[in-house]
Amino acid sequence: MIWTRFEVVGALAVPLGLMLAQINLPLTLVAQGEAQFSYTEADVSFSEDVAPIFEGKCVICHGGVDENGAITKEMELDLTSYDALMVGSEFGSIVEPGNAEDSVLWMMIEVGDMPQDGEPLTMEELEVIKTWIAEGAQNN
Repeated sequence: MIWTRFEVVGALAVPLGLMLAQINLPLTLVAQGEAQFSYTEADVSFSEDVAPIFEGKCVICHGGVDENGAITKEMELDLTSYDALMVGSEFGSIVEPGNAEDSVLWMMIEVGDMPQDGEPLTMEELEVIKTWIAEGAQNN
């Protein structure tokens, strides 16, 4: 029996999908519509993975100290600690644990509205933050 390439791909797709589900390897979709495998371990750490991103790209406007020694908290948002982040901004909570798509934090950084000044977050940084929120936004 001679198989077409579509039959071969179809025959391989189901076992591959089952294997990925078994090993809990997340598969994310990127803007270009291409599949991209994520090899990051589950349980993204706030202190080890997320906080350094905030420190490098966000704290300058959200909790950092300006040139006069005053603390800057645009929109009353402080990203210097987990507890401060979870307080939210002047508009309320910005993180919906377990639901990145409904988290204001994710919405603002995904579309590139934040950070307003400086370099935008990289795809890797975006994935870390989205995964952290999706995993429940734990203080770990």
